[in-house]
Amino acid sequence: MKGKRQFIVAVMVLVAVLTAAGFAVNSFMGFRERTQSPAVAAQQNPEGIAQIPLENAVVFRDTRDSSDYGKVAWVPLDAPDGERTTTRLSCDRVYRTGGMLSCLSVQRGMNSSYDSTVYSIGGHLLAQRPLPGEPSRTRVSATGMVGTTAFITGESYEFVGFSTQTTIAAPGGTDYGNLQDFGIFVGDHKITAEDRNVWGVTFAKDAKTFYATAASGKQTWLMHGSLTEKTMRAVVENAECPSLSPDGKLIAYKKRRADSVPAHWDIAVYDVAKRTEQLYPLDSGFDDQLEWQDQDTLIFGQPREEAPGDADIFSLDLVPGALPKLFIEHAWSPSVQR
Repeated sequence: MKGKRQFIVAVMVLVAVLTAAGFAVNSFMGFRERTQSPAVAAQQNPEGIAQIPLENAVVFRDTRDSSDYGKVAWVPLDAPDGERTTTRLSCDRVYRTGGMLSCLSVQRGMNSSYDSTVYSIGGHLLAQRPLPGEPSRTRVSATGMVGTTAFITGESYEFVGFSTQTTIAAPGGTDYGNLQDFGIFVGDHKITAEDRNVWGVTFAKDAKTFYATAASGKQTWLMHGSLTEKTMRAVVENAECPSLSPDGKLIAYKKRRADSVPAHWDIAVYDVAKRTEQLYPLDSGFDDQLEWQDQDTLIFGQPREEAPGDADIFSLDLVPGALPKLFIEHAWSPSVQR
């Protein structure tokens, strides 16, 4: 009799737990169904890409729980809460500027594959290449180059020992290969350790300058890179996933709080001419490569904890004490068309 009562109590507790967690379970099941859809071959000319405006628009990944989940979409920059227009191209990470769109995607299945595709403004497929693992970051330069970062281990920046592959290439042109093979310098010291990693590229408007993150051991650096010299040189410590401002005078990046477990990143902005850093603390932290809405405002994605696979885009005004504001609901991986 005692055993029967214990069993009934256990069942009641289980039912209560499942009821309380019902929303989270449903969210996860929906996310799993969306992200484990059959593999789709790279599209030659996805519908809707050619109609994305070249200015006054924000391009992003749609994360609504609908048939458009994962599709590339856009809204007017001056009306981010307005009606969105969705294309037929699916990406896990997307970035569009100037004349090209970079799309990093996962084709999930028993043997998942990872791809990088590049499209012209007319929607034509310009390049396709495999990635070594989960897509992470991508950027497009004004001079026709594409930077991509993917995890090799399938881990994340939060864990020590992860490994990335970051490349820069011009579709149909020069391939600069893995940035890990560039000369990486901190002062006069060249980093050659096997654990060195590079990720999070951002481009200047010329055809040779970029910035990226380099890491070795437990240290990260903002790096100033030269494609002509195939070198990267440290600018400032504890900086990740840089994003150069439209006028090239400021660099925004993630800055990890000391000894934070789990990792907590705030936003920092570096003045290139003054060589000074301004910190913008965030209560909840974030983990994304920042994008510039304009010269005085940043935008970034933030996953929804209660809904796996969903996210929102927030904006932050670069004034002391500013708090993030909701910019676009159910959206991820923004790029501003200006």
